[in-house]
Parts: sequence; C-alpha cells; structure tokens
Amino acid sequence: MLLDFCRRHAPELMLVFFGLIFVVVIFGSPGGEMESFLTASLDVALFVVLAMLAYLAEDRHRAFRWAAGIWLLILVGGLAAVAAGFGVISILPAEALEAEEFDPDTADLAMAAEIALLLLGILGAAVASLVGFSRRFREWLARYLPFDPDSFVHTVALVAILALTLIPPVSLLVTGVPPYLSPQFIELLTESGDLFADTVRVNAYGLFWTIVASFLIAGACVRRTPREAMERLGLVRPTGREVVLAVAAAFALVGAFHFIDPMLAALVSYLGLPVTDTEAVNLLFAGSLTVPGIIVASIAAGFGEEVSIRGLLQPRFGILLPAVLFASLHAFQYSWDGLISVFFAGVVFAYIRRYSNTTTSAVTHTVYDLVLFALLMAGISF
Repeated sequence: MLLDFCRRHAPELMLVFFGLIFVVVIFGSPGGEMESFLTASLDVALFVVLAMLAYLAEDRHRAFRWAAGIWLLILVGGLAAVAAGFGVISILPAEALEAEEFDPDTADLAMAAEIALLLLGILGAAVASLVGFSRRFREWLARYLPFDPDSFVHTVALVAILALTLIPPVSLLVTGVPPYLSPQFIELLTESGDLFADTVRVNAYGLFWTIVASFLIAGACVRRTPREAMERLGLVRPTGREVVLAVAAAFALVGAFHFIDPMLAALVSYLGLPVTDTEAVNLLFAGSLTVPGIIVASIAAGFGEEVSIRGLLQPRFGILLPAVLFASLHAFQYSWDGLISVFFAGVVFAYIRRYSNTTTSAVTHTVYDLVLFALLMAGISF
C-alpha cells in the first residue's frame, strides 16, 4: 500500500521533500556538513520543483499549469537578478563595493549608462526566452529537434533552456569582461578567502544532487522506473573499447585545443572582442589545485555536465542547442574565445554521446578536464 501510494504521488512527494530542504536551509540553519550538503541541492532543486509541477500539469490537473508558469517566471527572474548582480559588480569601482553605503560621487554618467544597458540587456534576454511559449515557434523548432511542441513539460523545459542560454552572456557582451574574472570580483573573493577554499566537498555534493535531479527531471519514479530513467539519460556500463576510445578522445582534444585555442584568441582579438585572461582563470581555479581537488572537480564537471546536458537535454533538444547552452553557462568565467572553445568541446561530447552513450562522453569529459587541471597544477599553461 505505501509503495503504491509513493508511486502514484511521486511528484507531490518530491515537491514536499525539496520544499522541506528549502525551509531547513533558509530557516533551520542545521550547521556543519549537513548544512553544506543540503545547501548544495538548492540550485538543482529549483529545476526539480519546476519539472514536478510540469508533470502534475500534464498528469493531474491543468491548474498546475499556473503554478508551473509562475515558478518558471520566478526562475527566469532569479537568473536575471543573479546575472545583473554579478554584472554590476564588474562595473562598479572597487571603492564603491567596499563602502558600507553607496557614494554617488563614485559614479559617473558613463558608468550609469553601462549599468542601464546591462539591466536592459538582461531584461530583453529574459523576455526573449519566453518565446518558448509561442506555439508557432515550437512547431518551427520541432521541424529540426526531436521534441513535442504540444507537450507542456517540453515547453517549460524549452523556456528554461532559452533563459539559461540567453541571459548569462549579456554581462560579457555589455562590459567586455566575464563577471568572475573582473578585478572587483577577484578582489572580493581574495579578501573573503573563498577563492582558496577547499572545493572538494562542494563539488562532490554538487555532483550528487545534479545526478539526483537529472534522474527526477527525466521522470524517474514519475513516468519511468529508475532503470528506464537511466536508459533515458544514456547511462550504461561502458565496454572496455568505449573506455579506451573515451580516454584517447580526451587526450586528442587536449592536443587539438592546444592549437585551436590560440587561433581562437587571435581571431577574437582581431575582431576587437575581449580575450580570456588566463591568469585570472588560473587564480579562479586555485582552490581546486590539489590532487583530491582536481580529481573531484573533474569528475563533478565531467559526469554532472554530461548527465544534465548531454544525457537529459540532448535526446529532446538535439546537439546544437544544448551545446550553445553548455557554452553560455561558462559565460561568467570565459570571454568569447573561451566560449567558442567550450562550444566546440560540447559538440564533440555530444557526438560521442550520440554514437555511444552518456557514460562514454562523461569519461571523455572527465579525463579531458583532469589533464587540463593537472597541467595547470604543474604550472604548465596549455
């Protein structure tokens, strides 16, 4: 009886479960490792709640469409607010950020205009993402992508993907500097000590919750059994040949980008666009440059990003849109040359996933990141 009840009401139970996590983290302050573990779930919990509401809208009652729509707008608005906050940090002078109260004398007309352009751009990107609600747009997109334009679940996912794709690059487009690499942001992290904090547990907890969220969003215990959800995500036990090919592909990518990245940097510079500050990037990853750190960071990025991007999204949204999303999610830490490089890498991972499985693409991604981190830790610029 209890098992049947859980199966029938899995979406509602997931909503209650993640709702309790929000309450505990925000109001309970459990402290210690438990607080770190639960806090790591908050980013993905937002999307799990959205997916559960969308499933309920299709399977239970149309009234849940309103709840899912409102929650989606909250997510888009929250993403826009975060992007705007990081963008403003990269614009304001350091003395304005250090002051307890804002001094109007630290601002000028050019700075105000840049902030206004940033906010307007982010607002425009957020509004543009809502085109996913247009049936005509979905029908056009469905000619090229294997998703259902009549599915409310797919519609909600499309709007979320468009928001995550369009909003993050706006700050780089307006200011010319990725927010995480701005001198102001680096200085804030350096002074707080967060830049050099041990990231092993944070990455491990993040990977756990990303995998759990990917299974739930893929319909595990809602429309699919856990085994069916695993197959939907492309997670299988790789053969020995696939592992060897994955490792070989990773080293081939490292070698290829050794030549491609300088050419991209030269091209981007020639076009008058900002090039990624590699020294600032190296400083940003300083907290992971230990042996356990680079291992966990590589596994977290390799498996977390592949399961959520290639495993979850690619079967419904094709190769290019998830690859663009994958690049856009790095817009806070890389300039245009870096984003193009990430896009190319994402396309390679996507084809590995298409012609083998997500596990193999995750192994490729993990080994690729591990080699790059190892070279960085050894002081070799690659």
